[in-house]
Amino acid sequence: MSNEPCPAVAQIEHIALATNDVEGLRDFYLQLGAVAAAPYTDPDTGLRSLVLDFCSVRLELFELRRGREAAVRHARSPGLLHLGFALGSADAVDELTKVIAAAGHRVLEPPHRTSELDPYESVVLDPDGNRLKLTV
Repeated sequence: MSNEPCPAVAQIEHIALATNDVEGLRDFYLQLGAVAAAPYTDPDTGLRSLVLDFCSVRLELFELRRGREAAVRHARSPGLLHLGFALGSADAVDELTKVIAAAGHRVLEPPHRTSELDPYESVVLDPDGNRLKLTV
């Protein structure tokens, strides 16, 4: 690890994991020093989630329940859902999404805002098929 200051690069903002047991996984990560928010249940989908904070890097836990897997897009089993990278501006999200597409990588969701309160974002795949959410 370098002691040099970080250049202007994408910062890991959050990591999203699917789990069968939000509270159990929360308890594990609390042992590593995370600060946990209260669990939340989406009233529309019934999807349960919880956010853990590791010094401004969030670990988002989404609970898979029988019959509710569709609520967690593309999740079939526990594990990594996506890595979220904060880029600092909508222009940066647009530009990096174009660069990734031009390099031949798949863009699953072009830059968009799902609602006025949601962050501007796009979703792309890395060469191994891992989902990356690029956000402001």
